[in-house]
Amino acid sequence: PLGNGPIVDVGAGVGYVSLPFARRLPNVEIVACDILEGMMALLAEDAANASLGNLKTALMPGPTSLPLADDAASMVIMLQVHHELDDAPGLMRESCRVLAPGAPIVIIDWKDEDLPGMPKGGRRRSAASIIQDLTDGGFSNIVSHDIYRVHSTIVGFAPAG
Repeated sequence: PLGNGPIVDVGAGVGYVSLPFARRLPNVEIVACDILEGMMALLAEDAANASLGNLKTALMPGPTSLPLADDAASMVIMLQVHHELDDAPGLMRESCRVLAPGAPIVIIDWKDEDLPGMPKGGRRRSAASIIQDLTDGGFSNIVSHDIYRVHSTIVGFAPAG
């Protein structure tokens, strides 16, 4: 079960994760974070137009800095973000900081292989390297789940306290 803190969508962009979460979980605060001010403005407008008062946007002060208090979040999710990170362990440490003890982080990103139906080339990270970044960031009980054909899904947990 999730705690009382918000679900935090890191690298939210225009809200591919944040908007459906806010619609389906109207009693849960969703905090969408991104380093791009324009993306946050578009997402805030979409949330307002859809009357999603539970969706808040938060501009990240930098690529490894989240504008949340320690132990505040009940979950962090990152969709299609990890391969873009220049300092993945730094953002993992920061994510661990904002998560409540025992709370999960979920990372979904392109598999590091060429498969039908996925873009050719580009930056990709193997599941093993994402797991290492999470380990370096302080997470434990890290598991790779075989859910999607062209994406890795990795779940780890903040230290229990």
